[in-house]
Amino acid sequence: MRWDEAWRVVRHAGYAGVRPDVRARSAGLARLRAVAVVGIGLWGGFLASQTTPGGTATPLAFGLVAATVVPALVAVRSPLWAWRLLFVLILATPVAYPALPRVWGWPWSPGLALTAALVWFLVAAAHAQAVLVVVGVVSAAAMAVWVGDWRDLALLVALMTALLLGGNAVRQRRVAERESAEQQRRRAAEETRAAVLEERARIARELHDVVAHHMSVLALRADSARYRFPGLPDDLRTEFAELTGTAREGMVEMRRLLGVLRTESTAGPVAPQPGASRVAELVERVRALGAVCTVRVHGDFDALPAGVALSAYRIVQEALSNAVRHAPGAAIELELRVGAGSVHAAVRNTPGGPARAAGTTGHGLLGMRERTAMLGGTLVAGPTADGGFEVVADLPLDHQEDV
Repeated sequence: MRWDEAWRVVRHAGYAGVRPDVRARSAGLARLRAVAVVGIGLWGGFLASQTTPGGTATPLAFGLVAATVVPALVAVRSPLWAWRLLFVLILATPVAYPALPRVWGWPWSPGLALTAALVWFLVAAAHAQAVLVVVGVVSAAAMAVWVGDWRDLALLVALMTALLLGGNAVRQRRVAERESAEQQRRRAAEETRAAVLEERARIARELHDVVAHHMSVLALRADSARYRFPGLPDDLRTEFAELTGTAREGMVEMRRLLGVLRTESTAGPVAPQPGASRVAELVERVRALGAVCTVRVHGDFDALPAGVALSAYRIVQEALSNAVRHAPGAAIELELRVGAGSVHAAVRNTPGGPARAAGTTGHGLLGMRERTAMLGGTLVAGPTADGGFEVVADLPLDHQEDV
């Protein structure tokens, strides 16, 4: 912050680019104000009597006590306004009551000292360092006007400086905590974005095998048409030959795409992509880990489209893995149903024991949602009424997109 901006903040108790942190009305600062106001109030009657000859309170004494409490009342909501009032009190008190130093043996009454300490601390906790310099210099100048003893002035300035530095330390800590929280939020968002991209790349790699299989069948059938159907006209032979060439070119481009998507972490032997018919293998693995898994299957999964079967398998695989990892010892229920136009897959588990240490990045639900969205389906994942967890996916069989 530039010095002209700092001076504008002090003059107007606000700045478009600076919103005092203290306006958040944190519980700690509110309690601090309450303690200070109560303490000053308890001193009030004592001050009103002790600052007058003969111990008799006067309206002027009560007025000074009341005026001393006002900055403490507004300090939490607007520290700079409280400092302005304090500035007026610093200048007005010796004029209104010149006998005060002789009565107390100190330039300020205890009430004014407590109020000043509170206001300086809250100003420092709410504003940038440039504002603190302006506040400190102006306050020191105001005190120097009527504090005759340089030792008293030096002590007051030292106390003010300590309070300003302490408040600034609190502000710096809050700023650091906010910046750390913001960095963690950005890091989490970036990790989520990277996980989504990685999952999409993984889905693309898996679908490559599915698409390549279809194109291989297409190329094979087109190339063998002249042998399977003797006597084809020349124009049809030419058409089938061009279709064979197009299919093979498409397979080459798919292999190139797979090379782009494949990374060192995913390189390795390519295995056939599983389908929903292999869900039984997943169930056996879960049971081998000691989990109780109940399975209900309805319909023919062998006739599913390859893309739908692969997505259903991966969703069930991830849901079962999450149930074993996050709810060890829980009873697991798997339901698979093939309807007229969709595949319904649901994995539910009861509450289990303490979760095991996660061995993955924890983005399994993202992958399930990506696969479901790719097919135009729906996925619901969340806790159940009994404290367990469920994953329910519905994948349409006839989802088509414009090509």
